[in-house]
Amino acid sequence: MPLTDFFRALVALVKPNRRRYDRRPVALPVRLHVGPETVDCRIIDVSASGALLAGAPTSPIGTLVVLEVPPMLVSADARIVRHSPQGIGIEFSKDGVGAIIAGWVRGQSPSGLA
Repeated sequence: MPLTDFFRALVALVKPNRRRYDRRPVALPVRLHVGPETVDCRIIDVSASGALLAGAPTSPIGTLVVLEVPPMLVSADARIVRHSPQGIGIEFSKDGVGAIIAGWVRGQSPSGLA
């Protein structure tokens, strides 16, 4: 194992989990409004405080966005907090928005995934 892999593994063991809420996997088409641009993308997972979006533009961290969930007629203010190979992470401006989304998705499909 190269030394850098060793240090990454060590950090993963001792680094505390910063997440306040559990994530729930979902597959839900949404729209993301980034300034004047609107992009169709998908929520991959969601928690009460944020979500991971696939197919969203990789705008800079800190960019303010609006997430629109057309089937629910819901929109939520958020900001981009991370980039990953799977997509972008957003944090909702108000806690609980993600819990509403995850609960709605679970109610729509027997497996909990849309």
